[in-house]
Amino acid sequence: MTNAVGLDGPAVLLPAELPGSPAPVGARLAGLIAELGGAGYTAAMGSDADAAAARAELLARLAALPDKTIPLAGEPPAGSCVHDAFFEVRRGLGDSAALLAKAVLVSDVLVREDLAASGSTLEEDPDNLLLGVTGFLTDTLLPAVKAGPWRPARPVEAANRRWLVGHQRFFVMLQLLTVALRRLDRPGATAAQEEAAVRSFGWLCRSTAVSMRYAADFPPELYAQVRETMAPPAVNAGFSGLQTRDHQELVNWMRRLKRGGGLDRLAPASATAVHAAVQHLYDAHVWVCDRFGGSAEPSLLMAQAAQAAGERAESGVAAAERLARQRLRYLTPSGTA
Repeated sequence: MTNAVGLDGPAVLLPAELPGSPAPVGARLAGLIAELGGAGYTAAMGSDADAAAARAELLARLAALPDKTIPLAGEPPAGSCVHDAFFEVRRGLGDSAALLAKAVLVSDVLVREDLAASGSTLEEDPDNLLLGVTGFLTDTLLPAVKAGPWRPARPVEAANRRWLVGHQRFFVMLQLLTVALRRLDRPGATAAQEEAAVRSFGWLCRSTAVSMRYAADFPPELYAQVRETMAPPAVNAGFSGLQTRDHQELVNWMRRLKRGGGLDRLAPASATAVHAAVQHLYDAHVWVCDRFGGSAEPSLLMAQAAQAAGERAESGVAAAERLARQRLRYLTPSGTA
């Protein structure tokens, strides 16, 4: 997604290149905000008359920063590449903490810009879960972002943009969430360290869930026109969120936490909290499916598979619930049901 200043959507890492801890991401993010002018970031995230100009200036300064990302071309898997291309996500290599920090900041501004342009259909966000991750990572108290009612000048265009910007935000959050999940597997961690890691993971789960709801934050009657854009020849038949490589990496680390014994090393209360946090994330996915008629209609993937097999398609909600149950088994401690 390119803005008037020529800034694309966030450049994100290949999942295998993620940093080992959220701490260096927060440090790089704080440094980047300071370099760009902390007051400018705060003004850009505001809702007063000068906020739009502050956002334009911040986007221009971000675009002017040297791009140290090493771009990738032609890398497998092909399905994930199609998915990235549809959502205008660029993958690269480089300083992992710095790249992820910049992706967070770019996403912050693009989401705030989108909310200011179109408003929102969602309930208020008093905990600032959608746009509070920068404050969370830098340990800075930032005011909650308020959005007006959904009143875009061009509703269909706004719905497609919300779907795009929301998914870009979701991918950035999934990367942060995977980093936080990996941090849970720390043999020899003290009780205090474990509790802090679990709290961080839980907050990021809640924020990621809100980013997923934000991607679907437009009137349901507009979804049919959004869905049309996710069909051949623009993308592959059966285009699906299962092609999201960042979610694939999160699930891979859930498996590793289970099979490597990291889950069983957690205190029972910590393991329960981790399971509940991820359940909250998958509940948001079911909510999105149901919002857009998924209780009765199949997903694009399920419809394509059923057609190929000559069978009746599973509904989108049923498929989302089934997949959630399968993934959550990776977060069930050994010896429990």
